Amino acid sequence: MKKLLLILALIGTVLSCTDDDISTDPELSGNFYLTDISCFCGFNPEIDFKDFKLQFSSTNNSFTLINPTEDYFYIGSSGTYNYELDDTILKVEGAASYIYSFEGNKLTLTLLDDPMVADDELVLTYQKE
Repeated sequence: MKKLLLILALIGTVLSCTDDDISTDPELSGNFYLTDISCFCGFNPEIDFKDFKLQFSSTNNSFTLINPTEDYFYIGSSGTYNYELDDTILKVEGAASYIYSFEGNKLTLTLLDDPMVADDELVLTYQKE
């Protein structure tokens, strides 16, 4: 009886283990502010990009997005978002996916656009604080 319980416990332990290796990138940790936008979109030329911020927590693959105005938002409205990484792709839960890259302390997010839509190109450049 003890052997049966031990076997069942081992089977339960093995089955409860998953292969959920969460991909992380230590560079995606900290605070970033927007420095440049390239898109087929309009924005007020007097807007201060530095007020648009990303606060990444790489320990749980989430970020907080801060938008000073809801008139303009490029990733989503202000809030906290979970993300997944797949090589150089940052997939935002409930939103779009972006190719991400670093050059020094600059983070570039390039929207993975729909090839059938001609005007959805978007490149966001952030500076690490």
